[in-house]
Amino acid sequence: MTSETRLKQILLALLLTSLAACGGSSSDNVSPGQIVVGDGDGDGDGDGDGDGDGDGDGDGDVVMSVIPAGLESAITPTGETANDGREIYDIDVTALPGGKLDPQGLLLGNDVVFRIKGGALSVSNG
Repeated sequence: MTSETRLKQILLALLLTSLAACGGSSSDNVSPGQIVVGDGDGDGDGDGDGDGDGDGDGDGDVVMSVIPAGLESAITPTGETANDGREIYDIDVTALPGGKLDPQGLLLGNDVVFRIKGGALSVSNG
């Protein structure tokens, strides 16, 4: 076996191992403990012409989170606070039916920090 073939096999094995460790290549999964922030009401058609000169004073709009009653047992306050003073909530995947989050009526705002625990989080279609 040539060294070039062996090198290709090693690189392929490393790639497959890293994909397996990350839960595959699906964009539906989020690793436990990761903070996920998103704004789902934009159309993604920004022009990218910003100058990057924001003052960073943190005086932007606060979006209040809404947690429906059906998810209150899975999305709970931890009693901890982030460095910026916001409360931290856990999203416990093991407390979700089938391990999937049904987003009906759920709004994850920027008023608190959400932390995923108990496995990879999947979002169902309702």
